[in-house]
Amino acid sequence: MTEGVRRRGNDGAGAGTATPMLGVLGPGASSAAVQVQNLLQLFSIPQISYSATSRELSDRARFSTFFRVVPSDQHQARLLVALLRAHNWTYVHAVYTDESYGQSGMAAFHEEAARGGVCVAREEPLRAAPAPADVDAALDRLAAAPATQVCVCWCEGRTARALLEGLSRRPARHTLRLVGSDGWADRRDVVAGLERTAADALTLRIRSPYLNDFDAYYHKLTPSNNIRNPWFQEFWEQKFNCSLATDPPDNVQRCTGRESLAASYTQEPKLALVVRGVYALAHALHDMRAAACGATAAGGLCAAMLPFNVSLYRRHLARVRFRAPDGGLVAFDDNGDPPPGLSEYDVMNLVSNDNGGNGGERWRYERVGRWRRGKLTLRGGHAATLRRATGVQAACSAPCGVGQWARVGQGRARCCWACVSCAPLAITAPPPAAGCRLCPPGYRPDLRRLRCLPSPVEWGSGGRWARSVAMTAGASGLAAVAISGVTFWRYRDTPVVKSASRELCTLLLFSAAICHGAALAAAIRPAAIPCAIVRLTAPALAGVYAAILARTLRIARLVAAVEKRPTTRPRLLSSRAQVWTWIGLSAPGIITATWSAIRWPPTTRLLHPGRARSVLTCGGELAAAQLIPLAPALALLAACVALAIQTRRLPHNFNETRFVGAAAYATCVTWVAFFPLYAATEARTATLCACVSLSAGACVILSLGPRVWVCICRPARNTRAHFLTATSIRCHVGKYRPGKESHNAGPIVMHRTLSSTKVQTGYCEAGSQTDTEGHVCGTCVEGEECDVRGACARVTRTPGAGAADTVLILLLRHHHAVPAPHDIL
Repeated sequence: MTEGVRRRGNDGAGAGTATPMLGVLGPGASSAAVQVQNLLQLFSIPQISYSATSRELSDRARFSTFFRVVPSDQHQARLLVALLRAHNWTYVHAVYTDESYGQSGMAAFHEEAARGGVCVAREEPLRAAPAPADVDAALDRLAAAPATQVCVCWCEGRTARALLEGLSRRPARHTLRLVGSDGWADRRDVVAGLERTAADALTLRIRSPYLNDFDAYYHKLTPSNNIRNPWFQEFWEQKFNCSLATDPPDNVQRCTGRESLAASYTQEPKLALVVRGVYALAHALHDMRAAACGATAAGGLCAAMLPFNVSLYRRHLARVRFRAPDGGLVAFDDNGDPPPGLSEYDVMNLVSNDNGGNGGERWRYERVGRWRRGKLTLRGGHAATLRRATGVQAACSAPCGVGQWARVGQGRARCCWACVSCAPLAITAPPPAAGCRLCPPGYRPDLRRLRCLPSPVEWGSGGRWARSVAMTAGASGLAAVAISGVTFWRYRDTPVVKSASRELCTLLLFSAAICHGAALAAAIRPAAIPCAIVRLTAPALAGVYAAILARTLRIARLVAAVEKRPTTRPRLLSSRAQVWTWIGLSAPGIITATWSAIRWPPTTRLLHPGRARSVLTCGGELAAAQLIPLAPALALLAACVALAIQTRRLPHNFNETRFVGAAAYATCVTWVAFFPLYAATEARTATLCACVSLSAGACVILSLGPRVWVCICRPARNTRAHFLTATSIRCHVGKYRPGKESHNAGPIVMHRTLSSTKVQTGYCEAGSQTDTEGHVCGTCVEGEECDVRGACARVTRTPGAGAADTVLILLLRHHHAVPAPHDIL
């Protein structure tokens, strides 16, 4: 800005004297701006540049009066790195103009590239107007590093054009994809005649809106109406190659006045930035006058502004903040640069208008992206970016495959990497992290190994056979319980049912039904109710064994009582006593199961037997939660086995302990086979319930099955003679040996073999003289012998037995009057 400010007197008229200049607008080139600033700051004259972007001009200690309406190269370098990263170009060459603009820009690019993960394979400096040989030599050196096909060109316009000319001379013209700085921008003079070489290049342009109002003003200018500009006539003559003089020189035509500035007109791309600089100087002067002269002062400079203080004017210039005619905000930070939020760029791409047609303009610059407020936005999204990057190699190493991560090097090799495979259940960590990340339990990697996805929920996995056995055993067991229950109810008044301790049989069937129901619950999908039913297996099994043990214990007590005091009925053999015995034996199992349910609630939960598996199970599927409640039931089983062995020697027609023993032995075998299966299988609940159901079914079938068989298939045997209760008899199977007479109160010892095998079915009541079949009580009948206490025994030798072979001895309930000693056999 070179126009002086004229000083007016108090009267506002009169001749003025020229004052020092207010400021300078320009120049555009960074190198020239540095030289001008070195001079102007000696006089504290402010300078505003509309195009100089060199980072060194932001140094306030060196350039104290410099301002600019364009962002520094630091923001442009940040945009370049973001643009390269968006196209996945991380290993690039660099060419720059070897002067202030290129050197400063390349230094800023190196800093941002180091932070952004972009590496420079090779860089070549070129003069502003390099010779073709220098360009060819630089391209040869770049081609020697074939790892990348992308080249960053931080160049002024002449350097960029020389580089394009060099590429066009090479056999393979598109060996390099150029990414240019704002020195190239959208200048047509850079690509004129080289459009096809520059067609794939991406360039940056400082955002400068188009000024339509300026076109209307500019097109109306003529030498006659623009006399205030002393250089306009010279511009007119040079533009139209004519002369405004009355007598023009030879070979120069005279200007006709019909020339138009609208012909072949293209608005300067940075015109809006020039206007912003002019308005900034004007706003600073306006603010200074308002502060010094007041709002009501007449136009021009007031006395308070004289002599003009350039330093004060510079301070007002540093504080301006306004909207330019193009709508953009103009302001300066402490370094004289626009604030970071006001830095805006356009990403340009030279494209063809008509795909090779002959009409009109074939090539034009198209905006494909925008940088605003520190964020890059590309048109067309990821698809357009991928299309531009296809076929362009710009990486030091090949991309890693699925499930691999890049282990990068150090220093210059930080953009080169070695691919390292992740574990099977790990994903590659998202940037900026490196390495692998193991998926949490219950998750597995997706197909691209980038995310962890929830694994499908399984239930009963790995134990289909166990669930099948559990379901089969449960269904069969419930059928057996139902048949036994219905049969016992229908024949409840017959001897075969009465002699079976109906209360204990009912409790046995009820407990077995729970065991079978739990087996069915274990074979279906875990839920709240099935899980609660499954936890009843331990107390229900204890109930089954408690019923078996109570019945066996009753028989054992009867056997012991008859041997010691045959005339006295043992105590606590009533039905109520048997029920209380069952409750007492079942209580430990119930208490232990209750504690287990409190300690490990029977709710559904997800387990992870494998890291990538999710198995829906019932709560408490721990070995401790399942096996500890079984301890009372297994203790009852051991007691049943012991008592079954103790009471095994009884006649078959009254011996239900033989079937009780068989049930106990069968369940023992089942449990011996259970533990290896339990330890080896994954479906432990189904295995446990299947074993419990089989054990309960064996107890029901072997202990109650013979009675059901008699009721249904052998009704003729459903008589009192075939099923005397254990309170009436003691059975013994063994060797019979003739011996001496014995008159003591011990067991009867037989002295002779009876020839008759007649079976007496009658018995004597207490105080009766005859039995129920007419035999006289107190005397021995045929085939019968009596001791001194009145107890009678009937002996039957097995067919074909010898003198010392097996015999069957049966003690009868009735007893005769005590015979005389000489009558004792």
